[in-house]
Amino acid sequence: VDAQNMEGFFVTHLPELTAELKQYDKVNDGFVKLEQLYTAVKTCYGTAVEEKEIAAYAKPYITDGSCNYFELLDAVSKAADNDDKILAEILNMISLSAESKVSLHKFRVALSKLRPMQSCQDILKKTGGKMSVEEFKKKFSDASKKARPATKIIEEDGRDAESKASVKAIICPSVLSSDFAKLGAECQNMINLGADWLHMDVMDGHFVPNLTIGAPVIAAVRKYTKACLDCHLMVSDPEQWIGDFAKAGADTFCFHLEAVSDPDDMIEKIKAKGMKPGIALKPDTPVEKVFPYCDKLHHVLVMTVEPGFGGQSFMWWTMPKVAALRVKFPALGIQVDGGVKTHTINACALAGANLIVSGSGIFKAEKPGDVISIMRKSVESRQPDA
Repeated sequence: VDAQNMEGFFVTHLPELTAELKQYDKVNDGFVKLEQLYTAVKTCYGTAVEEKEIAAYAKPYITDGSCNYFELLDAVSKAADNDDKILAEILNMISLSAESKVSLHKFRVALSKLRPMQSCQDILKKTGGKMSVEEFKKKFSDASKKARPATKIIEEDGRDAESKASVKAIICPSVLSSDFAKLGAECQNMINLGADWLHMDVMDGHFVPNLTIGAPVIAAVRKYTKACLDCHLMVSDPEQWIGDFAKAGADTFCFHLEAVSDPDDMIEKIKAKGMKPGIALKPDTPVEKVFPYCDKLHHVLVMTVEPGFGGQSFMWWTMPKVAALRVKFPALGIQVDGGVKTHTINACALAGANLIVSGSGIFKAEKPGDVISIMRKSVESRQPDA
């Protein structure tokens, strides 16, 4: 648990922590013993957190084996207020109208600096996943009042463009949302309607709870199309499947950073089998962790829902991660996956995504071809030279 995650935990569990700590403070002087602080945190967080991590975060409030938890919780309360303000500012940014004349690079630099501390699931619980500025204002009025408008954020936190690189819009319908009884026809239809790639979600029932498809399905689909088969492996041991997927006809092989110990080795093995390597990040994985590998990658996938669960709301608060990647790697393929539909595509495109995965948003639409066109135009209209 790093310092930011620890603070995020304290922010999220402020009411429970307050109650736990108060029960130890019999004289109400604002102090508890260190052992009592550790016990309270572990009661709320779980035993996996180490005492040294708790002590490191609470260090400014510890003296002679005791912790001034009044001051600690006051600092946490202020951090919580600021975190809600950050969420309000992210929403202000990604809700910017298409008519607004702003520098894309300045916009993305500014957006990349807005990083909430709380976990994505905790934010989902508190916001309900709503993506409306007006609804957010009603629920978090104080934070919304303190939040800067998008133009002010860009003015204060943006900087001039360092690159004019444009990236191609690639629309990737997620085959998991297709009718598997006529899989070949469904895939061919998507390509005929204008899709570029076919996104294949591979889940092993271990890394994520669901169990989906494997290499035999990839091989079956390959018989029906020459289109790029974009394989996203949500599996515990991706290295095990490199050879099978290459043989089946996979074009890209995207593994989760959280599932491997040596990403460099994985990248080289994927390339050796003639596939293009990608790395996927869960919503809570810091984007900086993938930076050392980006120059060797074909693309990075930023999950905008928790992998393995269907029907989730689009996590718009992950857009600063997309922006950070686009700012640092202007020509990189940046993919988004989860809850991407016609009402969320503009946020993805604004942040800098160009590889757009959509399952039910395309397959379940009344006119899938129109949705593919809308998504493509959204990405194309948000290029430096557009």
